[in-house]
Amino acid sequence: MPAAICALAIPFTYSIAHGIAFGFITYAALKLCTGRAREVKPIVWVIAAAFTFKYAYVGA
Repeated sequence: MPAAICALAIPFTYSIAHGIAFGFITYAALKLCTGRAREVKPIVWVIAAAFTFKYAYVGA
């Protein structure tokens, strides 16, 4: 699913970086929602949090 979100976000945002960011955010969110958060490496949490902060507070 994160790969699909990544592939769909790239054409809509006209940016590969935004697509990859949405892939990280989606991956971390799905693992958290399904109760498998321990499977995610800490660096992925940090990257997903940084991208979320960027889009929530700084803007695109």
